[in-house]
Amino acid sequence: AVGTYRFWPIIDINDEQVATLTMEQKQELVNCCPDKILAIDDATTAIVEAEDAWDNATFTDELAFTQEAMKKRPEDDDFVTVRASTDRFIFTVESSGTMDADEIVLSGLRVLKDRLNYLANEVENLKDVA
Repeated sequence: AVGTYRFWPIIDINDEQVATLTMEQKQELVNCCPDKILAIDDATTAIVEAEDAWDNATFTDELAFTQEAMKKRPEDDDFVTVRASTDRFIFTVESSGTMDADEIVLSGLRVLKDRLNYLANEVENLKDVA
């Protein structure tokens, strides 16, 4: 089995800044990102998160470079910021076929629970000794 994790992306769209862009600039901003995490809402022409943005975001720099070039002044706020969450992750588990991925995760959680229970008991024993 193979297990990986990555940070959950937090995508902040500065609607006030985006409103200063032309439609062509909005499209350029959407197109520059290789992860395709942004889209243009057909009804409002606002930039929005793409439907599967959380799954595709890899924190590339193309978006930052493009919007830096679009800013009227370097000190202006970003149109879009993408940052990694510090408390939310995406875990992926792939099975080699012997066990299903969900069985692997549940088995790992049971082992973790047993080890944490053991640790809690040892801490209690130390309290009794002291």
